[in-house]
Order: sequence, then structure tokens, then C-alpha cells
Amino acid sequence: MDERVLVTGASGFIGRVVVAALRERDVAVTAVDREPPDPSWGDGVDVVTGDLAEQETCIAAFETRPTAVVHLAALTSVLRSVDAPMQTFAQNVTITQVLLELSRGSGVDRFVLASTNAVVGNVGTSTITADLPLRPLTPYGATKAACEMLLSAYSGSYGIATAALRFTNVYGPGMSHKDSFVPRMMRAALTGTGVRVYGDGQQRRDLVYVDDVVSGVLRALDTRYDGRAIIGSGRSVSVLELIDTVRSVTGCPVPAEHIEAPAGEMPAVVVDITNDLGYRPTVSLEDGLARTWQYFKQA
Repeated sequence: MDERVLVTGASGFIGRVVVAALRERDVAVTAVDREPPDPSWGDGVDVVTGDLAEQETCIAAFETRPTAVVHLAALTSVLRSVDAPMQTFAQNVTITQVLLELSRGSGVDRFVLASTNAVVGNVGTSTITADLPLRPLTPYGATKAACEMLLSAYSGSYGIATAALRFTNVYGPGMSHKDSFVPRMMRAALTGTGVRVYGDGQQRRDLVYVDDVVSGVLRALDTRYDGRAIIGSGRSVSVLELIDTVRSVTGCPVPAEHIEAPAGEMPAVVVDITNDLGYRPTVSLEDGLARTWQYFKQA
């Protein structure tokens, strides 16, 4: 049976890069998203445009006979999950359950989920490892923890290789529409404006370049990886260090205005990326931000 990978959230920031990487390998792809497809994909991509909450969309996707699934589609806003926990459950948990069940019934042998370190909650400044207990503090984190448990069950009961890849802060070209901190800094550099920084700016974050994330996804597919792995850079930097790096790669002042931090602002995200997957990031923060800056200048 020829390999075919079903990618959900295919028109999103990470999804587009996953689809392009699979096509570079000449792997057939079924791309599912509510948004229109990327015109650069070309031949070899079967496009299903629709909402995975609709039965017809799921059926159309699995009629293409995928052998593996990369599930990136989700409601990912922590704040929105707090305001709309039921909707977040429906979009994240129910759809994942449906996809796993359709996978079981149609011969899919690998299922890769985009997960999050929010499943372990706030560990202060301690290092986050893949084997920490699940203690989510938001509906978003809880839904991803539930999805990880579903993956474990389908691996144990039905022999599907299920990989829960916990992404840190992913950045890179293609995220001009996003409102996370890296695109905000890039837009500030372009327009000569500044950025707002919560508190003293010493909170630490792990930022991982999108190509490194995609290499982790491909490795999980290639090795039939079964289990959890943290996909990050393994290097945490403070928000102030991040701004300094952006100033360096853009040559722009990017002034910072310090404002009061909201309740629940994490003091640090420090991750241990040691894993059995064999994942190793290769793009430094400086190189990744420089590539992102080139994209924003041309966008």
C-alpha cells in the first residue's frame, strides 16, 4: 500500500510546512482545513475543505485511504479556552476521538498529535520533562491531556503507533497573521513602533523554529514513534534577551514598554528535549529570527 499522510490543519502555519516537506519526499498528502489550500502545493495533494466537526469532512478525508495521520487542527488559544471550555472540548477532544476511531477502522498505523507543555501546568522555574504528571490549569491544557490519554489507549488497545509531540513556542516564516510575541516584534520592527512587555521581562521561554518542529513530525512518522516527546529548542531565553536578538537581526530599535503582568503569566518555560525519538533541533534562535525577519520584510 502506498504511503499517504492525512494532515489536519493543513493550511495553518505549521501545517503548510508539514505538507510541503511531505511533498518534497514525494509522499501523497490529504490536506484538511476550513481554510483554502496553499496554491504552491501542486500535484500530489488531495484537498478536503471543511470543518472536521462535520461528519462529511471526516468521511471525505478517510475516503482517500491514508496510512498515517498528522493531527494539527485545534483550538489553541488558552484565553479562549477559559471563556469557551465546551467549544474547546468539542474541537480538541471530540474531533481527536473521531479521527482515532476512523484511523482504527481504515488501516492507519501511525497517528501524530500536536500537543503542548500546558498539560503539566505551572511548574515554576523547574525544568519540564515528558514524564511529569499531567496537571493542566486551563481547559486548553486539559483537552490536550485528554487527547494524549486517548492516544495512549488506541496504542495499547489497537496497536496504532501514537506520538504526542509537545511543541514549545513555534515561530518562523508564515506567521504574519498571528498575534504571538515574535510576529508582534517583527511588526514593531517594520513599522518603527514598540512592544509591550509583561512585568520585568525576565520570564523565560523556549522558542523553536518551525522547520525543526516539522523535522520532529517527520521523524515520528519515519520511526513509528509511540509515546510523548517535547519538541523545542532546549534553550530558554528571557523576553528581554529575545527583544535584544530581534534588535540585532533587524537593525531596528524596537523599544519595550513594561506593563503589569496578567494573572497566570508563567515565570518560565524550560524544557528537557531529551527523548527516544532522536529529535535534535538545528536552527539557532539568531538564524531562525533572521529568516523570519526576511519573510516579514517580503510579506
